[in-house]
This record gives sequence, C-alpha cells and structure tokens, in this order.
Amino acid sequence: MLIAEKKYTIAEFISLDELDENFYYELINGEIVKKSSPTPWHQLILARVYDSVGNFVKTNQLGTVFFAPVDVFLDKENLVIPDLIYISNTKKSIITNNGIEGSPDLIVEILSPSTAKYDRDGKMKTYKRNQIDEYWIIDPKAQSIEVYIWQNGDYDLLTYAVEGGKIESKVLAGLSLSAQELFND
Repeated sequence: MLIAEKKYTIAEFISLDELDENFYYELINGEIVKKSSPTPWHQLILARVYDSVGNFVKTNQLGTVFFAPVDVFLDKENLVIPDLIYISNTKKSIITNNGIEGSPDLIVEILSPSTAKYDRDGKMKTYKRNQIDEYWIIDPKAQSIEVYIWQNGDYDLLTYAVEGGKIESKVLAGLSLSAQELFND
C-alpha cells in the first residue's frame, strides 16, 4: 500500500517518526510502501526456499543467505526488504551493520495480494536498474516459480516451473528446486 504521494530519499525516509512500528516499510523509487505481516503459507514457502538455497550455499561455501526482514539499500531512493537474499563471497563487503548496502547476487520475492504489483513492476525495474544478477518471483496462488537473469541490460526469463517442474539457477549453478516440493502441503 502506497503511503504518501511525495518522493523521499532514503535519508528522509529513515528520519520519519510517524511510521507505525507494527508494519514494515519499503522505499521503492522514492515512494513509501507499507507491508503487512506475511501469512503462514508465505512463511512456510520462504522456509522451504531458505532451506534449499541455504543448504546449497553452505555446502558449497558460496556466501551468505538472509531472509526477511533485512534492509537492502540499493540507491538513494530504494530501500527494499526482499523475502530472501543471497550474497556471494566476492560481494560480502556489502553486508554491514546497517543492512545490505549494494546489489545482492540473488533476490527472491514471494507474491502476496498486497505486494504482487510492486514485486512485478516497481521492484523488478529497480532490481534490473541495480543489476541484480538473478531475481526469482514465487507465486503461491499460481504455484509457480519464475527465475529471471540480468543480461544485456534487461531481465530474461531463465526458467519457469509449475506443478512437477523444476527451476534452475544460473547464479547458483547446480541448484534446482521443484515446484512440487515448494508448494506441497
């Protein structure tokens, strides 16, 4: 949900006192977006993604995986809280006490009715502009997973999975994840 018509910088956004502490807020292209707490189904899917990605990264000693909430500072007008973030060992310097200050290698967003518009539009454009190497969109309603890779200045769909299909990652070569294991009750 969009909070104000005015555009803010991260510095202005962080200094605001009137934001309700019971919610999470993101700054997307200078606009404040209020996020409600995720549903249990959302969190179960996130846990499954984290287990798969986290175990793969840990086993192969590739870097660090974080799950929400953690602030990602991309530029002056974009502070986002992705559902899952992977940062390779070569980029570990962007991990600070304030949050992630720079572009992670991989970002995963799990759609909800209130965030789908931002995840597919504003955030996707922001991630593309900040050259996030890989962006996953997980849609619990459609029970689908989309994997986009950044190349030649744009995002291209690398893999798509629904039902019994599997996605593969370019950033995490060798990792695959099946839609069935992710969405199975």
